Amino acid sequence: MYIDPTYWIFLLFVIGTTNVPIRESILITIIITFSVLVHEYGHALAALFWNANPRIVLRAFGGVTKFNSYAITPKQDFLITLAGPMLHGLLILIPYILIKMNAFDNYYIKYVLYMTKYLNTILLLLNLIPIIPLDGGILMRFLLEKKFGRKGYHASIIIGIISAAIAIPCLLFYGYYFFFVIQFFLSGLHYCKLWQERDL
Repeated sequence: MYIDPTYWIFLLFVIGTTNVPIRESILITIIITFSVLVHEYGHALAALFWNANPRIVLRAFGGVTKFNSYAITPKQDFLITLAGPMLHGLLILIPYILIKMNAFDNYYIKYVLYMTKYLNTILLLLNLIPIIPLDGGILMRFLLEKKFGRKGYHASIIIGIISAAIAIPCLLFYGYYFFFVIQFFLSGLHYCKLWQERDL
């Protein structure tokens, strides 16, 4: 695993922009880091299952799991991609159950459980937006290509452009961090370039 210096800048930005006491801010950064790692380990463990030599990198936009894509089939690639969001689901379900059971009385434990559920819900929804390099974009492209071939690939480009155009103003409206907006903007430009080159 490698941690890019931009990830530490990202965490400092999170601490600086949260309107909560410093202890809660530190807990939030720990929860985010843990959640991103769990997500990426979902990808990595699935890739390891197929001997694809995974490597996790944490960076400002979250994390990425690199692996030997030449050693796997498209279906295995799909399942590796799906494994990350599935573990996000566990990080939503487990705190939800513990909160409903009222299993803990300590304020900080309750805070960690609530924020783990809340942040992972946000991260999961963002990650499933059908824009590459997000998992949602990769999963969508696989399904469309499998069903419709080259036309499905073209359709994934159009959906990616539309999704980026919708996501950017929505994220700005709801006050989410600017680096998400930048990432979606760059993804939108990438899709536009792919659309121009689609018949080359």
